Amino acid sequence: MLTRNLAQLRDAVQRTADVVAYTDKHPASYLNDLVNRGIGALSRICRTTNPRFQPIASTTLTYDGVSTFQALPAGFRSLLAVEYTHEGHKRWLEPTNLSERSGLTTPDVQLGNGLAVTYEVIGTNLELLPLPADGDTAFIWYAPNATQLTGDSSTIDVMDRLDDYIIWWAAREVAQERENWERYDRLTAQLQSLEGEIRILARSIDLSEPTRPIDDRASNGYDRYGRRYTRGCR
Repeated sequence: MLTRNLAQLRDAVQRTADVVAYTDKHPASYLNDLVNRGIGALSRICRTTNPRFQPIASTTLTYDGVSTFQALPAGFRSLLAVEYTHEGHKRWLEPTNLSERSGLTTPDVQLGNGLAVTYEVIGTNLELLPLPADGDTAFIWYAPNATQLTGDSSTIDVMDRLDDYIIWWAAREVAQERENWERYDRLTAQLQSLEGEIRILARSIDLSEPTRPIDDRASNGYDRYGRRYTRGCR
């Protein structure tokens, strides 16, 4: 990991775009905005290639036995996994399909022992269905929104010198505005080459992860990955 601050990134953009001398068209505030937009562009590539190839956060949501909804944390962008705990037993929840909602009867009424069996992200809330019992929790892993730098000393952590992507993206925007097409084309080619490397890196984040065959017909006490399981919340 390499830590870079906004002042460092802005200076690199100025040099790459050849606008070291301040101009009315390229003040520091404008270049700062381009840096942050470049951070967003890098985040989108990482997220769409592999959701785990990006900063990951986690938190615990506690349900009260009254509402199926709990608010997701500020800065939430996309959900990766939900670990549900009911009466001390844990299970992974899978998302609801719309066609399944009718099978949950009245979702805001507890069924049986108050055990939730599925989840759905609705707006800024995580809904567990049917209504979970009071005190049940959902431990979630999620991807937060891309970091936005607000001051010269605010920082972002990057791996494998991927700050190059942020710098080149911002510098290309400046080149386009200045109609410096030679520099624009060169930076575009550099970005495309680096995007290919990012996609390879994102797919190889966990080289020890085994490849498991998926059997949609799984039954007889085995899940679709061939792992033994017992019914219930375990």
